[in-house]
Amino acid sequence: MSGRRIYLILRHKVSRVLNPALCLSCGIPVSANDFLCKYCFDSLDKVINPCCCCGLENKADGDTCPTCRINPPRWNAMTSPLVYSGSTRKLIHDFKYLEHIHHANALLTHLIQFYQQRTVEVLLPVPLHRSRLLERGFNQSEEIARILSDRLNIPLDRTSLIRIKATEPQSGLSLNQRRKNILKAFRFDAHNNYASVAIVDDIITTGSTLSEITRLLKRSGVKHVEVWSLARALKHD
Repeated sequence: MSGRRIYLILRHKVSRVLNPALCLSCGIPVSANDFLCKYCFDSLDKVINPCCCCGLENKADGDTCPTCRINPPRWNAMTSPLVYSGSTRKLIHDFKYLEHIHHANALLTHLIQFYQQRTVEVLLPVPLHRSRLLERGFNQSEEIARILSDRLNIPLDRTSLIRIKATEPQSGLSLNQRRKNILKAFRFDAHNNYASVAIVDDIITTGSTLSEITRLLKRSGVKHVEVWSLARALKHD
């Protein structure tokens, strides 16, 4: 555990002592382990009838949307309960950029049932390049995966999937630029012969990063790849 992460955890614990059991969104009192009041959680936009492959709203019959039936993604399934907008966007932004790492725990406290329905051998967080990790101090995807691992009793592998290229931030790039930017950015050195894994990230936009990782995993012999995240962007930022 890095010194920076220890500091962030202690900062949150001190904050909870000074301001115990307050909703992170509106500030009203809540139960000690809730983090968000029922009103604020219910007000977060959820993806309506999500396609099991792309996570976007499926207006057709069945689990898979017409687009994914014709052109399925490389991965096998996606779990991404929230729409990346409004209060969800602010909570994740503060988690990712303002070092409020407890926001991941707050959201997953209320979302854990969505991931309990899935069965995989191991969780693989999307890695940051070493330079980005030193800059930020923690990997947001790893924080999410750590919580999911603890609550679902699924092993967490933090070392097999490695980002070997310091890519440009994906936000602001077109779909084609994202694909080129992330190409050959990862290496997979599996410690075990995994058959079924979940790649864990914070937000899914175009899915370019996850597609590249899935390509790498399946080329390495992984048969079943799922994608798990907190939120799905309905429009590409």
